[in-house]
Amino acid sequence: MKSKEGALALSAVSALFAILGLYTMLGSPEQLLGGDAYNYITAAGRGTGLICVGIIAAVLASALNPKD
Repeated sequence: MKSKEGALALSAVSALFAILGLYTMLGSPEQLLGGDAYNYITAAGRGTGLICVGIIAAVLASALNPKD
């Protein structure tokens, strides 16, 4: 079930999650926990998770991309 449309959609999802992850990591974190360091660590963890989802979507997009 290889389709060009599915690969393009997953590529767009990958780019979206990568941008959202970078924004989450590098933006100013919300006040979630007591100190500033904990908030930055939490924001970095969330951003890394979002970027990993983007990488997974990119791998799936390359697997679905037909070579014809």
